[in-house]
Amino acid sequence: MSAFDPWDPYRDLRFAGTRQHPEHGACFIAEGRILVEDLLDAARKGDVRIISVAATTAAAAELQGRLPAGVELLAAEPGALSELAGFPFHRGLMACAQVPPPAPESKLLEVRRLLVLPRLYDSENLGLLLRSAAALGLEGVLAGPGPGQWTRRTVRVSMGAAWRIPVWRAEDPWALLAAWKAAEEGSEVIAAALDAGAEDARVWRPASRCALVMGPEDRGLDAGQIACCDRAVAIPMASGMDSLNVAAAGAILMFRMMEEVLGAPRP
Repeated sequence: MSAFDPWDPYRDLRFAGTRQHPEHGACFIAEGRILVEDLLDAARKGDVRIISVAATTAAAAELQGRLPAGVELLAAEPGALSELAGFPFHRGLMACAQVPPPAPESKLLEVRRLLVLPRLYDSENLGLLLRSAAALGLEGVLAGPGPGQWTRRTVRVSMGAAWRIPVWRAEDPWALLAAWKAAEEGSEVIAAALDAGAEDARVWRPASRCALVMGPEDRGLDAGQIACCDRAVAIPMASGMDSLNVAAAGAILMFRMMEEVLGAPRP
């Protein structure tokens, strides 16, 4: 068996998903100084395990003595890093970290504000939705088939939310959602849908325990999926527009979900 090259996880990253490490199993790549610094903070708290950091020679000099124990520091000139990654890389730092174990399904039943994504197609939309969910204070995300949580693009766009908020993955998220709803009386499942009977999101008042279901980018939720929810909400459109991007709509509706939880702003 050939020896493992510590640079291997950083090769051909443009469309990279997870990478396999011979000792640490599935790993993901974080790129850019801000994201790597955030990952290092998470590692110091014990939330994630970083295997290595790849840096330009200048950035590597700044990191000396600052890495958690056991993290390997790899240094190269910017041109060599760009050639390795497969695209012009100007962000100075990359890191390879072990994919953390998923949260147990029992923890899902404790969540009071949940985002549900039965099907997505785009990694960047997933990253944006994770970022909004974490930033606005939701407690978890339930996702079905679609782009991976730990692909390079999802991690990059999430800006650290990929390791900040619990994500449960299931081939049939509706079964887990039904278990979540049954766990506490008064729980409500809300469909985001431009449906004729949908409530205006501006006057929507979420239940104290609420799950928001967002459909895929191309067609949204279908009639059968909407029927599985308690009611639907819609964001009114103007200027002849028919809808918003799923990540933009999700951010608006998640903000509405959290308004009463966060309370009114101070004068």
